[in-house]
Amino acid sequence: MMKKLFAVCLLLLCCYAGHAQNNLQFNRVVTIFTDSVSNCSSNCADTVLLRTFVVPANKVLKIESINFTPGNYFLFLNGVAFSRVATTIANNFPIWLPSGTYNIYFGTYNSANSQAGNYSYLLSAIEFNVVP
Repeated sequence: MMKKLFAVCLLLLCCYAGHAQNNLQFNRVVTIFTDSVSNCSSNCADTVLLRTFVVPANKVLKIESINFTPGNYFLFLNGVAFSRVATTIANNFPIWLPSGTYNIYFGTYNSANSQAGNYSYLLSAIEFNVVP
C-alpha cells in the first residue's frame, strides 16, 4: 500500500514539475483578406498584393489555413512559397508564428512568367496570449 501511495505522489509531482513553459489563452480570430485584378500580361512586378502584419509581443498566431487564387504566381509568407496545384510544395497546417512582423504576398520567380488575372488570398488564424 505504501509503495502505491509513494508511486501516485511521485507521479503527481512529476506532472506538476513537467508542465509547459507557458500557457496559451485564446485572444481573437484573425483574418487577412485581399484581392485584386491585374491587367499586366508580361514582365509585371515580381510582387503582387503585399500585406504586412504584426504578431504583437506576448502573443502567438496559429495559422489554420490560407486559401488563394494564384494565377501564375506563388503565394509567399516571409519568403516561403505555398503550393499551387502543379507543384511539389507542401502546405502543412497549422503554422505557428511567434511575435514579429510578417509579409504575405504573391510573387513569381521570373517576371516573364507573370500574367493578367484575378488574385486573392484569405489567411485564417487564431491569436493566443502567451501567459506565464
